[in-house]
Amino acid sequence: MEDENEYKKLPTEEKCVHKLWKARVAGYEEAIKLFNQIDDEKSPEWNKYLGLIKKFVTDSNAVAQEKGLEAALVFVENCGHAGKTTGEVMSGIVAKCIAAPRTKTKDIALQITLMYIEIEKHEIVEEELIKGMEQKNPKVVAACVSALHTSLKQFGNKVIAIKPMVKKIPILLSDRDKGVRDEMKALVIEMHRWIGGAIEPHIASLQAVIQQELRESFSSGGGAAQPTRYLRSQQHRVRDTPAADCADGATEDDDAETGAGDSGEMDPYDLLDPVEILSKLPKDFYEKLDAKKWQERKEALDALENLLKAAPKLEPGDYADLVRALKKVISKDTNVMLVALGGRLLGMVATGLRNKFSPYACACVQAILEKFKEKKTNVVTALREAIDAIYPCTNLEAIMEDMLAAFDNKNPSIKAESSLFLARALCHTQPTAFGKKLVKAYVGGLLKLLESADPAVRDAAAEALGTATKLVGEKNIAPHIGKLDNLKEQKIKEFADKAVIQVKVAAPKKDTKAKPTPSPSGKGDAKPTAGSSNPKPVRRPNSAKVPAKKAPASRAQPSPPREQELSQEEVDAKAEMLFPADVVSGMLYTLSS
Repeated sequence: MEDENEYKKLPTEEKCVHKLWKARVAGYEEAIKLFNQIDDEKSPEWNKYLGLIKKFVTDSNAVAQEKGLEAALVFVENCGHAGKTTGEVMSGIVAKCIAAPRTKTKDIALQITLMYIEIEKHEIVEEELIKGMEQKNPKVVAACVSALHTSLKQFGNKVIAIKPMVKKIPILLSDRDKGVRDEMKALVIEMHRWIGGAIEPHIASLQAVIQQELRESFSSGGGAAQPTRYLRSQQHRVRDTPAADCADGATEDDDAETGAGDSGEMDPYDLLDPVEILSKLPKDFYEKLDAKKWQERKEALDALENLLKAAPKLEPGDYADLVRALKKVISKDTNVMLVALGGRLLGMVATGLRNKFSPYACACVQAILEKFKEKKTNVVTALREAIDAIYPCTNLEAIMEDMLAAFDNKNPSIKAESSLFLARALCHTQPTAFGKKLVKAYVGGLLKLLESADPAVRDAAAEALGTATKLVGEKNIAPHIGKLDNLKEQKIKEFADKAVIQVKVAAPKKDTKAKPTPSPSGKGDAKPTAGSSNPKPVRRPNSAKVPAKKAPASRAQPSPPREQELSQEEVDAKAEMLFPADVVSGMLYTLSS
């Protein structure tokens, strides 16, 4: 009996690794008390346990493991170096705890997982949980999916990245274990809550029955979720925000810092993995494009189309030769069917590369504008789609010379289509990007087209002028237009009313000074309210020091009354409530010019 009690004389860290499970339980209990007593997160005392925490969570005895998990939770919550243990501890939790038979063991394992996320180790945590989805034990897989579900629900998609998870959707929703399928369905529904329709491409390949079940479970719209828990570095912003400011909606809304807001605006493109296609082109691809037989040229284009259909997001690379070849098809091929196909493929390349297509954009716009002389409907439609896909890779200033040349072209089809393209482009342009210099140049060219003998050209010019009016406001367009007859003015006004600006007009940023940080109260280390339910107060070396004396607010230095500062979203909302959309656009245009 004396031998069994020998462990009681050992230091705490030695008890925690003792061969007797009772000794380890005693060590863990002492460690919990010790971790709660250390008031400095950087204290050297923590270093004794950095290499032991994984053993705490993987204890072979179920009772001791439960107590070890409790100690690990307190350690992670309060130790300033706890992040160093994330990888090894999370791998141990996934292997030994997350699907344990004991309910309390699973609950504490989840709390530790969430606490690691709170201390800014969310990427490592997510990586380990996704590795856990590849385990053979379905209980472990289901538990990892459930942990990711809880993490996403609490912290939001700005902290818990959705992209790595979407790859698992088709795999786990077809798993033979019902528990795994049910947990994955719940996770997909939670993803939709944060990103809305961006999840659709990733469920499109599922069985029709599963797709229907998911869509029935999706809340209407989606993408309106807000986090309920924050990273440690964010909690002071939530904690220090006065209640009155919150009520007035005047809190700072920094998505990058708080993980809140705009969660539904995720682009489906961002969830895709880029695909490399250049090395997969047939070896004789360019030779066939120069072949005399149109069938061989079509065969080459069909091969490219098959690659592009399977690659909605393209790996960046040197696409100069491919773009040059497609441009040649559009400009010089005598077969109109191949011209249309070449235009469609060029648009697919631009869509797949997005901003990486910029080096090729201007040359392609020029080629397409010149080819608008073609009257075949299928060719014109394909060219419209191509130039619309290319426009986000460039801007109105870069293509201005080619556009004005198209306005002056003798061919009425080129004049009309270039004007219609400008109208569509303006719908996707910020007012600030359409300054006075561009307005003067483009409006001058369009006014000439208003006098054209061809009614299609006149209507197209009026539509472009109407869209420009809607974008930057009538008072900014009118000086450049001058006096027109009533019929033309009415036509422009009609098109202005019909125009729909697709971009979210960004209001000019206020030049505001940083808000003064409220002085800490006498309870210098108040508990965070946005993180874990019971965070232990810890004296952090880098935190603000409490002044020895704090003068009452009423005796502070007098300062002149200030107008309440508004967030950017508040400014936008109030402007939209007070003024029509065209007036808001006009103000932005004036401020940017």
